[in-house]
Amino acid sequence: MNKYTSNKRNTLIFKIALLSSTFLITGASATSVLLPSLRNAFPSVSKATIQSFFSITALPQFIALLIAGFLASKIGKRRVILLGALLWTASGLLPMVLNNFNVILISRLFLGFSLGLIQPIGTSMIADFYEGDQRASLMGVQSAIIGVSGTILTYAIGLLISIGWRYAFLIYLVGLIVFALTLGFLPSHITEHNETAKDLVTDSTSKHLGKEVVTWVFLTFFFNLGQGGINIDFSMAVVEEHITNATGAANMMVAYSVLGLITGLLFGLFMKFAKAYGGIIAAALFLIGNLLVATTSGIFVYYIAMIFAGAGFGLFMPYMFTAVNQHTTAANSAYATSATTAAASLGNFIAPYVYSILANFFDNNSSKFAFNFASVFCFILLLGLIHVKISDHKAINQMKGSIN
Repeated sequence: MNKYTSNKRNTLIFKIALLSSTFLITGASATSVLLPSLRNAFPSVSKATIQSFFSITALPQFIALLIAGFLASKIGKRRVILLGALLWTASGLLPMVLNNFNVILISRLFLGFSLGLIQPIGTSMIADFYEGDQRASLMGVQSAIIGVSGTILTYAIGLLISIGWRYAFLIYLVGLIVFALTLGFLPSHITEHNETAKDLVTDSTSKHLGKEVVTWVFLTFFFNLGQGGINIDFSMAVVEEHITNATGAANMMVAYSVLGLITGLLFGLFMKFAKAYGGIIAAALFLIGNLLVATTSGIFVYYIAMIFAGAGFGLFMPYMFTAVNQHTTAANSAYATSATTAAASLGNFIAPYVYSILANFFDNNSSKFAFNFASVFCFILLLGLIHVKISDHKAINQMKGSIN
């Protein structure tokens, strides 16, 4: 690691700058609360088109996720974050002065692209600068920041809407703070540090993804398919089953978010005890949460389900990024993180269609029944993680045998 990084990486301002880009990740999802205001502001625009204001960012984000690693290898990771932060700010602010809704949607395409640049590079840089317990702790903090940023940005939008819907887009000025922190406190060049896990990589200069990373791409995809039950069907299942009203369902989702936040903050401590079994434990918790919704009913048990699922979510995401970057070098960490993040994005994007096809196949469109599909996807994830654990154990034994 270069001298600048060695001297500065343990300072608080360096860590703040490194994690600051994470705050921008919820920049699209937080604006879902704007949809009613946009419908009033553009009464001639169809409801479906208004709703696309929220969903249209997914496709350009997915495209950017695929090319972020390549771009980072050409211009450097810090420049990618700087570019993403500027694009995030500019495209986010544009609706303040635009009167044509179609043009507003075009600005959202650029916003989605900026998110696809920021998310994987910000995560891979944590792996470049830290290892061991420090890396695990910061991965957990990053996961928690995503939840915190969504809450803060949504609350800020709610306050600004009271002035006027256009003022809500002032939240995108936060991108300039991220730009300044990144420019001022992160080094322009990253030199790879030594780490035992990286010795497993055959070619330390290769930008190709190893089979371990490819495996994690598939596991991440199934995890996000498994999330489809909670993201798409949980609130409707609660209402359909006459368990409580929409407000009560929202409160249960708060429990899910809070547990995700808490477990994300405690991820470093969790890994000290769980070690190589961390992913298996996280997937098991998430599976239990989904199974409870699929097989039981009641306010209390659904709260318990969201607690299990929220804990599983808060632990799995940082574990996944940590595991992926244990099999990378500075040369390909951005590629690996981009690939796994793209798999997550793809899983989220196609989940509604997959669940719809399965519901039609089984001739059961109830939201509660959808949690059977979610449970199957989670079970596949759990089996995959057990397979990874067994494979890693065999690889370690083989290495020990060859040394002896």
